[in-house]
Parts: sequence; structure tokens; C-alpha cells
Amino acid sequence: MSIRTKHILILVTFAVIPILIFSILVFSNARKSLMAVRIAQLNNIADLKKDKIETFFHESERDIMAAQNFYIIKRNLPGFSRSIHDRAAFHDSKDFQDLNRQITGFQKAYGHINVMLANPEGVVVYSSNNDYETKYLGRLFPENKTFEEGKKDIYFSDISKEQETGRFKMTAAGPLKGFNGEFIGEIIIDMDMEPIYKFIADTTGLGETGETLIARKEGNDVLFLSRLRHDPEAALKRKASLTGRIAFPAQKAVQGENGSGITFDYTDDEVLAAWRYIPALRWGLVTKIKASEAFAPAIKLRNLVIGTALMILVLGVFAAIRIAKGITGPILALQRGAEIIGSGNLDYRVGTEAKDEVGQLSRLIDSMSGNLKRKQEEIIQRNNELEAFSYSVSHDLRSPLRSIAGFSQVLLEDYAGKLDAEGRDSLERIVASTQRMSRLIDDLLNMSRVSRVDMKREKLSLSGIAAKIAHRLENAEPQRQVEFIVADGLFAYGDEHLLGLALENLLSNAWKFTAKQPQAVIEFGVTEHEGTPTYFVKDNGAGFDMEYSAKLFSPFQRLHTVNDYPGTGIGLAIVRRIIARHGGNVWIEGEVEKGATVYFTLQQL
Repeated sequence: MSIRTKHILILVTFAVIPILIFSILVFSNARKSLMAVRIAQLNNIADLKKDKIETFFHESERDIMAAQNFYIIKRNLPGFSRSIHDRAAFHDSKDFQDLNRQITGFQKAYGHINVMLANPEGVVVYSSNNDYETKYLGRLFPENKTFEEGKKDIYFSDISKEQETGRFKMTAAGPLKGFNGEFIGEIIIDMDMEPIYKFIADTTGLGETGETLIARKEGNDVLFLSRLRHDPEAALKRKASLTGRIAFPAQKAVQGENGSGITFDYTDDEVLAAWRYIPALRWGLVTKIKASEAFAPAIKLRNLVIGTALMILVLGVFAAIRIAKGITGPILALQRGAEIIGSGNLDYRVGTEAKDEVGQLSRLIDSMSGNLKRKQEEIIQRNNELEAFSYSVSHDLRSPLRSIAGFSQVLLEDYAGKLDAEGRDSLERIVASTQRMSRLIDDLLNMSRVSRVDMKREKLSLSGIAAKIAHRLENAEPQRQVEFIVADGLFAYGDEHLLGLALENLLSNAWKFTAKQPQAVIEFGVTEHEGTPTYFVKDNGAGFDMEYSAKLFSPFQRLHTVNDYPGTGIGLAIVRRIIARHGGNVWIEGEVEKGATVYFTLQQL
């Protein structure tokens, strides 16, 4: 990171961090305050609605108790059971008309759907609503549980839906006693749930997303009993599991718990909610509002603070850039100059006119680059002279070497019979030495060419090059048992001739040093070293002592005798020059009699 960037970051950090901390504290406190206020509101609404529902049903219970003591019911109900089958006479009787007048008045006063009387066997003998006579009159009351519970005391059934009208209702039942306290039947009332639903659906104080709902436990589920704000058809249809996070407040409420907090509702939205259990009805009641609406003021405040912080940040960055430019401009110029000079352009001059320490350093760098330029020119000239000398000597040695080899061979072929065994052995040694000298000259020329030849970089298949070299080695000595393992799909950018020469030397070395292995294995592949793709040539041959590994890449350095493993000792030196020209590194690892592995990297484009 540049000094200028660091300077800007420091200035901006000192400007932004206090604002950021202030923003977090303001938003956190505002959120906590809003949450406390909203939860208190929801608790109040939940308690109010629970109290009103309980009050409604307590009053309904008292109304039923009053009806249980109607004199006209005690007097006429036993007789109605006997005359129910003669409906015309039954309706015309004065007792029926007196009873009907009182009970229909009771029905209309309290807004009930229907009021019925049943005899002790559960047969309905009276219905205040004529529309229900055909359905109920003279028949056993269909809700057996309600009738049985009604024998004991006043009982409110679960909410149900009439198939004919689609109306939601609850049925209340209570025992009727005669003048002597004997059980003479039951009063059964179908209560319209619409007033309760309307009261529950009132969203006063609950904003645009809030609502109140009622539910009950049904097996391992929550059954919603009322219409929902976000699902008007939910009543008696929609359910939620008691074990998931969906409708969590309703889960708690139907299981008898009271509480409040942040949780998730039946739409899986985050909400603030309060929940209550109504034991008399076995209901759970929930009031809730979406968290996004509840915390909207805090979110607006947060956005305002963030907007202000961004404006301050922009102004701070602008000011920091202006300040940093004046301070770091000369340093950046010095950095750019150092980078250009470091890349090899020794003719570049920084030329900073500053009078401070940065100016002095820039002028020192200019002087140093001038000295380096002169030294570089001297080194290049000496290297060129050395390369030319090496090339010339190698060429000049070839002619006398060929003469020595040629005349020695003539003596062996034409005058072998005139020489004794010692003379022939001496000539054979001369021929072998000239051949080794010839190979040495060839290697010297190759090493010289490696440094002088122009490179042509292109995408190469190293796998393909290695496979061809392996094939040539196998054809040259088909009697050997050598397993070549060449990884597929290895590509690199470089000069085809030079990299081919490097692989030729490496694979030929591996072939040579595995000559004494009955089951030789030579592998060419790739691994990773310090995050860089690293190619390797591995063998299970003679190996070497790692103490002498540094000598192996120097010309003419050998760790084995010529008699054991022939060669000139210059192959790895050529490899090192080729890899260096490709911007890479090369090293070797091994162990005596356990083989060796040569690793090399190439500059990535």
C-alpha cells in the first residue's frame, strides 16, 4: 500500500470512525427504545382483547344461566317432547307461542343464530329460527360432545363453519332442571362469531402490517381460528407446526404461555409480538406487527446518519487527497523513478527539485543509476568478449581435434598388426579422449548458444515435448526396462528449442542415472511450491548426497566417475541458464541410491 493511500486512510479513518460509532450507538438506542414502546403497546392490546373476549363469554354464560331459569321452559319443555310429532297443533298451542315469544326475544337481543331446546335424550324439540327447524327439529342434536358436556355445566364448543351459509359459529349448551331439580333437557345456542371476528380484526394501534389472531392446538399443529390479515381464507384451514419457527407466537400461546418479544409469524417475517392464553376457551391470542414497520423510525434515523456520514466521508476523502498530494507527491515521484530504474532503464533520472530529505535521496538515486549504467556497459562488454572467445576457441579446437582423432583411427585400422597390445591400447585411449573432448566442445557451444540465441515465446505443450524425448530414449536402448510417467496437459509459455533442450538434458540425466536399476521409473509432472506451479523430473536412480547439491549446476562438476556414468558435467549448467532466461528458478533434491528430483519454475504470463 502506498504512503499516499495510507495517509488518506488515516485521515479518513479518524473522520469516519467517530461517526460510525455514533451512528451505531444512536441506532442501537433508538431500536431498543422503539422496541420497548412497541412491546408495551402490543402487551396492552393483547391484554385488552383477551379481557374483552373473556368478558364477552362470561356475559354469554350469565345470559345462558338466566335462560336456564325461564319459568316457561321449566313448565313446557317436558310436554314439548310428547307433542313434537304433531307440528301444526304444536305451533298453534298457547304454551308454544308464549315460549317462542320469550326465546326469540332472547335470541334477537343477543344476536344469536339459533336457540334450541333438547329433551334428556338429546332430541331437539324446539328451534327459535324457523330456517333450522327442518335440520334439527325432532332429530338428535348432531354434536354429541357438546350435548354430553352440556349435561354437566355450561359448555362452549370449538368454532365451526356452517356448510350451508359459510357462517362461523360456536355452540353453547347448558343443562335445564325441572321444578324439583331433575334433568329435563338442555338449552343449546348457536352463537354468531362475526362480532368476535370483527373485534379481533380491528387493527387500531397496529399500523399497516399488524394484526390480532386467535388459534388453538390441534394435535401437533396450530390451527388458526380467525381470518388473517395476509390470508383472509385462513380460518379453520391454515395450520402451522408446533416445532418450527413459523408462527412462533401462536405456538407459545396455544400451549398455555404468555409472553412477548421479537420472533417470526406465520408468513416467516420477523415481527414484534405479544401472546396470551385464554384457558376458558382453549385459545391462544396473538397481537403482532412487522419488525420493519415497528423499527421504521430507527431505520430512517440510521439512514439519515449514514447519509450524513457518507457526505462527511466524501469531504474527508477530498481533503485527505489534497493534503496527501502535497506531502506524498515527491515520494511518489521517487517511487516511480526507482521502479523504472529497477526495471532496467538506467538512463532514467528522477530529477526531483525538492530541497528536503526526499530531494537529497532522489539526487543520490540519479547518481547511483549513472554509476550502475557504466558498470552494466562494462559487464556487457566483458561478457560479449568472453562469449566470443569461448565460441572462437571451441571452433578453433575442432580442427586439430579432428586431425588427432582421424590419424589415430587410421593407425588403428591400417597399422594395428604392427603395434603391440600396449600401443593399440594407447591409440584407443587417444580416440576415446578425442571423442570425449568433442562432446565437451559441443556442450560448451550449446551453453554459449543458450545465452546468445534470441527467444521466441509461445504456448508449448511440455507434456508433448517430454513424451517425444522419452520415446527417443526408449528407441535408443530398447533392451532397458524403464517406466516413463508423463503427466497430461502440462503447458507453459517459452522458447520451444530452449525448453526442449532443458527437458532433453533432464530426462537424459534421469535415463543415465537409472541405468543400474532393474525396474527404473522416470516421472515428469507438476506440483505447487509456495503458490507457484513447479515442474519436476523425478527418477529412482543413483541419487546423490545433498551436501554437494550446490555444485551440480556449475559447469564440469560431477559427483560420479565417467566410468560409472558417462558425460561432461555441463548438462545441468545448461538447464540453469535456460530456466533463468525464462524468469524461473531450478533446484535439485535427492538421496544416495534413492533417486533425484529436479524442480524448476517458469515465469507466468
